[in-house]
Amino acid sequence: MDYVAFHREPPANLATMVVAFGGWIDAGEAVTGAMRYLVRHLSASHLASIDPEEFFDFTKVRPVVRLTADGQRAIRWPRSELWTWKPPESLAGMLLFRGMEPHRRWRTYAKLLLDVAEQCGVQRIVSLGALLAAVPHTRPPRVTGNSTDPQWQALLEEWGMYRRSRYEGPTGIASVVLDAARRRGMASLSLMGQAPHYLQGATNPAVSRTLLTYVTRLLDLELDVSQLDAAVQAFETRCDQAVAQDTSIQAYVQQLEQDYDATGDEPARPLRDEDLNPEKLIQELEEFLREERGGEAQ
Repeated sequence: MDYVAFHREPPANLATMVVAFGGWIDAGEAVTGAMRYLVRHLSASHLASIDPEEFFDFTKVRPVVRLTADGQRAIRWPRSELWTWKPPESLAGMLLFRGMEPHRRWRTYAKLLLDVAEQCGVQRIVSLGALLAAVPHTRPPRVTGNSTDPQWQALLEEWGMYRRSRYEGPTGIASVVLDAARRRGMASLSLMGQAPHYLQGATNPAVSRTLLTYVTRLLDLELDVSQLDAAVQAFETRCDQAVAQDTSIQAYVQQLEQDYDATGDEPARPLRDEDLNPEKLIQELEEFLREERGGEAQ
């Protein structure tokens, strides 16, 4: 594990790992946002980092300069981090991972991650994802799932969210990791949220909250996600204000609402790359949301 830096001795009794990759399947930053909340509110302990040098093109994902409290400049590199969490009443715990999708050496990267998982005793993996889809922001986010574990699959079917994947085409690092995990005998479950495609430039806490709701049910976690309610309400208010600026946008969102209501629990078709060509009205909507976020930051 030449590229893994451990900050302490890894435990050997963490049966479950939850993974969240930024990039390909992180629409609205819902996945990395959910993992950030999970780590913070479980008070998880930092375990290890994967060195980005061999896996990232820094001209595509550039390091960021930040000023420290004493005014010194510090460079922050793309991060791939692992945390551990163990509930006080049990010996069982979880390994948590969050990182950007790497640009190269995916098989080596997947092996490193799974080697750490095996060292920690991981037997099953929960992968979080979010894709852009033709859904409105005015309705509850949909989440679908599938699993290689019969018990988990039965739960997904009971909850009415199991969907057998029929997708064929380009894939992401999460699929590569889960395929390698299957060959090691590890069970896995994937949860996929759906974010409105016309808000592709906006952070979406609503999808994060929904993903976390299912994770807590699946893993019997005592995690309060209500602290996201204010962020979700603010997000929906900004979206409503943006939509109100243009009758064309209003009509488009109303059509999405009708389609959503008509299909019931059926998932919307995730959009392909060639679908993601927002028209002028969508560009104006995103510009409005960017200006709103900029105003809040000042």
